[in-house]
Amino acid sequence: MDAAAAAATAAGDEEQDQARMDAIADGLQTRDAMRLYNWLTQRCFSDCVVSFYRRALGKREEECVRSCVRKYQLLSTASAARFAHFADPNNSSPAAFDD
Repeated sequence: MDAAAAAATAAGDEEQDQARMDAIADGLQTRDAMRLYNWLTQRCFSDCVVSFYRRALGKREEECVRSCVRKYQLLSTASAARFAHFADPNNSSPAAFDD
């Protein structure tokens, strides 16, 4: 096997490894998204739903669920922005999020 053939084989192996890693990462992201969805559903349901006499949510229950989800979304967005801020190597203002 000459050097060119060995390099081509190595490049092919590297591409296959990357494809496997991408598939694993996609699977992990899907699993984590489902866990998060299930956790949020259970959390908001147990906090907000108190009556099982009707098929539909009552007005207060519905407002509570919306508020619960909204709070999580705001927290999630703020956390993601903060992590992105700290992960940015070009960030020159470490106190941008200080209260």
